[in-house]
Amino acid sequence: MSDLYIDLDALERTRHDLEHVADLLRDPVSRLADEAGAVTSISHLRSRLQDFGHEWDYGIGKLSEFSGTVGEALVHIRDAFTEVDQKLAATFDQADGR
Repeated sequence: MSDLYIDLDALERTRHDLEHVADLLRDPVSRLADEAGAVTSISHLRSRLQDFGHEWDYGIGKLSEFSGTVGEALVHIRDAFTEVDQKLAATFDQADGR
């Protein structure tokens, strides 16, 4: 017989990190999108830098969307595991006559 174990603290840290990854990147990426063109007077390069910044801004938005979805899935995993763990413990308690 094997033991069923999930490190709920690690699961929670992972969920938190996933849900906040966009927060860590949004400010630098927004600055890149807004200020990248200011570093040069060459119009073509300035345009390409601004495009690059806007593409990253879009990508970070998508990353935020997807990581939020994964974070929600981890909440469901945590809740389902906790429920199974409690039912399993109750079953063992009944079997032991407690």
